[in-house]
Amino acid sequence: MERMQAFWCGLAVGLAIFFSPFAAGAEALQVTGSLWTPYMDDQLPNGGLATDLVRTALARAGYEVEPNIEGWSRAYQGTAVGVYDAVAAVWQNDQRSEDLLFSEPYLMNDIVLLARKGVLIDYANLSDLAGYRIGVVRGYAYEDAFDRSMNLNRVTNYYLIQNLLLLRKGKLEVIVGDKWSIFYQISRYMPDDLEEFRLLPKPLARRALRFGVSRQNPEAALIIDRFNQAIAGMKQDGSYEDIVRKHTEGLVVLPGKR
Repeated sequence: MERMQAFWCGLAVGLAIFFSPFAAGAEALQVTGSLWTPYMDDQLPNGGLATDLVRTALARAGYEVEPNIEGWSRAYQGTAVGVYDAVAAVWQNDQRSEDLLFSEPYLMNDIVLLARKGVLIDYANLSDLAGYRIGVVRGYAYEDAFDRSMNLNRVTNYYLIQNLLLLRKGKLEVIVGDKWSIFYQISRYMPDDLEEFRLLPKPLARRALRFGVSRQNPEAALIIDRFNQAIAGMKQDGSYEDIVRKHTEGLVVLPGKR
């Protein structure tokens, strides 16, 4: 009896997937996100690490993808109202959960602190950063307590590379950013300046990167479920690790130094 019930349940799910207009290829998913090298960048192979993982997973799940890179506000709001079907790379919070359904994490982002050579910061908590000029990027959410703190001297610029250049010149003592973004920028633009920087051993935060589908899409729950299954399958067969390696090998890696 239990086997028969399991059979009919499986058949029902299979039929739902088969007859879904997305699964049938009737319409491609409009997937958006903001420029975020090396995660999303149409100048990189397969659009960058996050784009490559998301596109591969969705293809396995039976969806075509039309990628669209926008400014973050435009990308998010467009997805919230249903202009786009999904955001490829997003961090979850309560407010965003009102607009999006989220996948399980498919990547982890280490938000790290990079100091100028000779600046001895023994970072254990936010109070240890007081008094230092800290480079941040406009519109970037790092960590709630850090973002809200009134006791930190944050210097805001538009791009990570600006903060790296200011750090090298000594106009900043420390900058905050995603680990792989920092490693990519140094590898591409400042490979001869490795000795000018030191990575603090303790990260500021660790954030779970997710795929988010607009609640305006009637197939949102199904898309998320199939995406999660596809990512799990990619991890099992090794293709997930192959994609990560392809986008990160060759980048300089700064070990955490005290």
